[in-house]
Amino acid sequence: MDWETFKFSLENKINLKVSLKSPNDIDEAVNFLTKSIQETTWSCSSPIPPNTNTINIPLHIRLLISEKRRARTIWQRTRYPSNKRKFNNLTNKLKRSLAQIRSENFTKHLVNLSSSDNSLWQTTRKILRSQPSVPPLKRSDNTWAINDSDKSDIFRHHLDSTFRPHADILSSNQIRKVNNFLSCPLPMSLPPKHIRPNEIIYTIKKSARHKTPGFDLITSELASQLPKKAILFLTRIYNSMIRLTYFPALWKFSIIVMIPKPGKPPDTPSSYRPISLLPFFSKIFEKLILKRLIPIVESNTPNYQFGFRTNHSTIQQVHRLVDKISYSLEQKLICSGAFLDMAQAFDKVWHQGLLFKLKTIFPPYYYLLFKSYLEHRHFAVRSGSAISEINPIHAGDSQGAVAAPLLFNLYTSNQPTTNHTITSDFADDKAILALHSEPETASNLIQSHLNLLQTWYKECDIKINESKSAHCTFTFRHSNCPTITLNNIPIPPTQNIRYLGLHLDRRLTWAYYIHTKRITLNNRSRQLRLLLTSKHVNLNNKILIYKLLLKPIWSYGVQL
Repeated sequence: MDWETFKFSLENKINLKVSLKSPNDIDEAVNFLTKSIQETTWSCSSPIPPNTNTINIPLHIRLLISEKRRARTIWQRTRYPSNKRKFNNLTNKLKRSLAQIRSENFTKHLVNLSSSDNSLWQTTRKILRSQPSVPPLKRSDNTWAINDSDKSDIFRHHLDSTFRPHADILSSNQIRKVNNFLSCPLPMSLPPKHIRPNEIIYTIKKSARHKTPGFDLITSELASQLPKKAILFLTRIYNSMIRLTYFPALWKFSIIVMIPKPGKPPDTPSSYRPISLLPFFSKIFEKLILKRLIPIVESNTPNYQFGFRTNHSTIQQVHRLVDKISYSLEQKLICSGAFLDMAQAFDKVWHQGLLFKLKTIFPPYYYLLFKSYLEHRHFAVRSGSAISEINPIHAGDSQGAVAAPLLFNLYTSNQPTTNHTITSDFADDKAILALHSEPETASNLIQSHLNLLQTWYKECDIKINESKSAHCTFTFRHSNCPTITLNNIPIPPTQNIRYLGLHLDRRLTWAYYIHTKRITLNNRSRQLRLLLTSKHVNLNNKILIYKLLLKPIWSYGVQL
C-alpha cells in the first residue's frame, strides 16, 4: 500500500461542504465515505506478488533423483531383480537425504523463532489450533447440506427463528404496558456533548489490530491512516447522528460467522455460536458514546453483577461464592446453591423491554439514539466463501457489538433479590446461595428467591433451561437439601458444579477441579513438547511459551 498516495487521493475525494440535516443525508454520507475509502484503497494498493521462490534443492539431491529415475526406467524395461534392488536402494537413499534436509530446515526455523516478529506465536498457533471447518449439516428432512451456500442458508433460517422474542412467555398485558410507556412523550433535556476529532483519532489508535472487518472491509490499520479531512468528515457524521438521534442503516448490517461450541454435535445449527462482524466506524461510534454513558451504566448496574465491568473479574466473583461456602463449612451449616442457565440469553433480548428500561435510565437524546440503533437491524451469514440472503433481526444483542454487553447488563439490572440469599451474576451466569443450619430452611430461602425470579423472567421474556440448571448442596453432612423448582420444574441436583471455569464440589476439596486441570495441562504440554524440549529453541522462548501457554492453565483460580 502506498499510504502517501492513499491520503492524497482520499483528501481530494472528500468534500466537507455537505448538508447533514436528515437521516437520508447521513445514510448518503456514510455510503459515500465507505465507497471512497474502498476505491482509494484498491487504487493505491498493488496485488501481492505470487510466491516465486522455488525450493533450492542441492546438487547432490538432483543427481540422486536423476539416478533413481534412470534405475526405475531400466527396471521397468528389464524386470531383473538386480535392477529392482538398485532402484530400491536409490529410493531409500533419496528418502534419507530429503529427511535430513527437512530436519536441517526445521532446525533452522526453530533457531530463528522470535516473539518480536510474531514467528514464535505463529508456530504455536499452528500447533495448538486447527482451523475449524463446518462439516455437513443435517436439514430438517434428514438430508445433508454439503456446499457452503446450503450451509449458509441453513444457518440463516436457524438464526431467523433465533433472533425473535420468546413467543410463549410474554403476556398481552405486559406487551401493552411496555408499548404504552414507550409511546409517552420524553422530557426536555440539554443536547449531549459533541464529539471532537481528537477523540476519534485516539479511539482508532487504541483499537485492536488484526480484527476481522465487517462487510465494508475497513480495518483498524486502514482507519489509522485516514487523512485529516476524512477524520473531519467522520466527525461531522457522528455529531449529526447525535443531533438527529439516528443510526445509519449501513452500520446496522452485520455479517455473522458461526463458531462451533465445544462438546456439541457439529451437524446441527444450534451447536454454533453467532459472532457478528460489524463495520469498523460503527464500533468506534459505540465506544465514543459508551464512554459518555459509563457513569450512568455503572450507577444502574447492581453490585452483584461482575460481567463486562472494569475492576471486576471472574475470580473475584467466584471468590464471593467460595467465601460464603467456606464460612458455611467452618460453621457446620448447610449451603444450598442454585445455578441457573439462561437459554440464548444474548440472542433473545426483547428490544421493547430493553427500550423500556433504557428510557428510565438514559437521557432522552441517548435513548432515542439507541432506539434507532436497535431498530431495523439486518444480518447475513457467511459460511466458507458463500454469503446468505439478508434477514431482519427482531430481538437480541449482537455478539460482537461494543454496546451489547452493557445493554445486557442494563436489561437484567432490576432482578429481584432477598436479604436471606447471596446473588452472584457474571453476564448470563447466575448463582444463588442460601446458608442455614437446617437443609429444609436453606431450600425454602432459595425457593422464595426463585419464585420472585420466575415472575420477573416472564415480564422480561427470559427463558431458563431448567434441565441445564443445577442445585448443589455444600456441606460435610451426608444429607442433601430438598429439591427446589422453577416454573414447577425440579432443578436437577448435582454433587459438582462448574461456575466461571472452576469446579466446586460439595465439600470444597477442589479434587475434581485439580484432576481436570492436570489433564488439560498434560495435553497442552504434550502438544508443545517439540518446542519445549528442542535444544534449538532459545531458552527465553521456552520460558515465554511456559508463562503464556502453560502457566495460565494451572494458575487460574489458584488463589482460591
